[in-house]
Amino acid sequence: MKFTGERYVPELTGSIELEHMNRYYFVINQIDLKNKVVLDIASGEGYGSELLAKHAKYVYGVDISKESISHSSLKYKRDNLIFIEGDAVSIPLNDGVVDVVVSFETIEHHDRHEEMLSEIKRVLKKKGMLIMSSPDKQFFFDKGKNDFHIKELYYDEFKELISKYFKKTFLYSQTIFDGSLIALDENNEQYKKPIIVNKQGDSNYILPIYNVGIGTDDLDFYPEQQIVLYNDTKLLSSTNSEIELAVQAVRNTKAFRLGKFILKPLSFIREKLIKL
Repeated sequence: MKFTGERYVPELTGSIELEHMNRYYFVINQIDLKNKVVLDIASGEGYGSELLAKHAKYVYGVDISKESISHSSLKYKRDNLIFIEGDAVSIPLNDGVVDVVVSFETIEHHDRHEEMLSEIKRVLKKKGMLIMSSPDKQFFFDKGKNDFHIKELYYDEFKELISKYFKKTFLYSQTIFDGSLIALDENNEQYKKPIIVNKQGDSNYILPIYNVGIGTDDLDFYPEQQIVLYNDTKLLSSTNSEIELAVQAVRNTKAFRLGKFILKPLSFIREKLIKL
């Protein structure tokens, strides 16, 4: 399945891999899925649904793209996994059959947000749970439009939408470093949000590139993990082009050019001495 910019494919590496994989491992490490039926709405290429199926009782991967469903069904074959063509605002499942709904980078691709949340509530069991992510509008739209996004949400809008449909909500912030981090976005006596410190010594709470929300009517639920990081050391090594850019940046500095000018006569003398 080719990458078009709309759906992530697992052949891609770098920050895009970090942010996508972090979300699915966030779910796996946040909830015990072994007896849970999971819906991955807008399952795309299918890699995330297959990953969830390794831990869950059963997984439905639903996507509006016929091509995606055909690809996923051929590539990922498990007894507890099925891929179905369907719309996020008209989910092809019966009422109250799902324990967990996962929806990553979906809601910003349309403007029928209320209908989507209503559908998610319909298919969820009474104490079911939604885990949803969406890019923060302040980071994305305000800094440049994404052609695949129809309606992005600011943090407060995202929080208000989930809170409207669930009695209990938790909001997390996701950001990228040499890895990807998802952290609970609230401060209390037991927990404080991580801070980011720059080389000048200034510190601020992490700002979300993506907002990640958990919503549930289970009043006894509390997240297992407040912070979940995903890291792959093979992604940290610089590419040849990055190294070349860094080298060129050093060569362009005044200090480097001045040093080269001063040392040039010494290099000439050194070459003469070597020949003697």
